[in-house]
Amino acid sequence: MNIFELKYVAINSPLYDAAVALRVKLFFKNMENSHDLIHDDLESKGIHLVCLNEKEVVGTGRLNIKNNTSIISQMAIKKAFQKKGIGLKILKELIALSKENKVSRIELNARETALPFYEKLNFKALGNKYPSKKTKIIHQKMELIIK
Repeated sequence: MNIFELKYVAINSPLYDAAVALRVKLFFKNMENSHDLIHDDLESKGIHLVCLNEKEVVGTGRLNIKNNTSIISQMAIKKAFQKKGIGLKILKELIALSKENKVSRIELNARETALPFYEKLNFKALGNKYPSKKTKIIHQKMELIIK
């Protein structure tokens, strides 16, 4: 039986390093500049959340708060642990933290394949789909208005 634990981690933590490795593997595998793609302008100021299964990082998400808006990004779940509710658990925690910080909206850029996942929690599509500048994979900007 899997027991999943959420934990906020600092960027000097070995758990953060494991989360970065997971993101590289799932998003930027075989890309020469994967380190630069992970360490964008939001990374060092981000709030990093990991999901652990017996001390192993199996999921991660990043939150940045800027001008009364939360930005959720870099959500990744280890392949063997997808479809087990981990992404939902991470997303709900990041939404709760956003509400605690009294933001009025949350935005994110979702892969086209993940749109139904975010729609379950009332995220709405904004504008047209577009290819990611980093990976060229089709994405959709989405937002959640906090009441």
